[in-house]
Amino acid sequence: MIKLRFVCLLLTLLVLPQITQAVSKSFYFTTSDGVQLYVRMAGEGKPCLFIHGGPGSWTKYFYALGGDVVEQDMTMIYVDQRGCGRSSSSENKDYSLARMVQDFEELREHLGYDKWMIMPHSFGGTIATEYAYQHPKRVSAAIFVNSTLYLNDALESYIKNGARLLGKPESDFRKTGGSIGEALNGVAYQLNQQDVMYKMMYPEKEMFDQINAVMDTTLNWDFGSKVWDFPEYAQDFTIKSASLKMPVLVISGHNDLSVGPEHYRLFKFRNATYRPMATGHCPYQEQTALFHEHVKTFLAKVK
Repeated sequence: MIKLRFVCLLLTLLVLPQITQAVSKSFYFTTSDGVQLYVRMAGEGKPCLFIHGGPGSWTKYFYALGGDVVEQDMTMIYVDQRGCGRSSSSENKDYSLARMVQDFEELREHLGYDKWMIMPHSFGGTIATEYAYQHPKRVSAAIFVNSTLYLNDALESYIKNGARLLGKPESDFRKTGGSIGEALNGVAYQLNQQDVMYKMMYPEKEMFDQINAVMDTTLNWDFGSKVWDFPEYAQDFTIKSASLKMPVLVISGHNDLSVGPEHYRLFKFRNATYRPMATGHCPYQEQTALFHEHVKTFLAKVK
């Protein structure tokens, strides 16, 4: 075991066994407002920040279910966002988008990277777009994996496709004067009752069971329960995507009913490569080899 020390760490750095000839290590990074962020670094090559979805989930679902294949090509920095997973909560409940962006920037400075790539998944696309918008000189390239850039569009797609799977008209879930959240909850409840929730993310239930097995019920879910108190997450980030000039790879799934199979068509990145796949919400899990090939081909062009 190799021991390293970081000046700002609250806890002793834990070094994990070597994986594919590259050291994997995890540690806690303390932000300027005292939040302890769980960070795991693994792989070799240029640095890439993974921005998980949820909202309120954690990074393990990606690297434990096939996503770690990209560690052969990049040094992946996995961060459980504040109030998520293995990270601590914010004492003053600051889960604003600006604070999330600041967390990433503080970590980048701490690690000493002039630039890094970013790889968001799902809801992480909103945070990633804002980070790249605020710090374009710090992002060398971006890989958007089945990402949401406009939450309202994704939620509308969820309601529409969920009602279709249930064999019911959308009007059954849309009450006069009711919110989109109420309609969403109604659809989700019935999908769960009929044991077909998995179809929103995967063609087969087996992989849905796999991701559920990775989700630890003891995880911190503070951000997930507070995110709706911050309306800035609901803005249309596709507008800001139009100003981003760095190379972007967009991976989407033809069967991704949770975000919407056509959601990526709203994106306006200036220098984007689009790679739709015959998968659901998690292409790295469903078609690991092809997902890896798309990433490797993109990285070769970026280099």
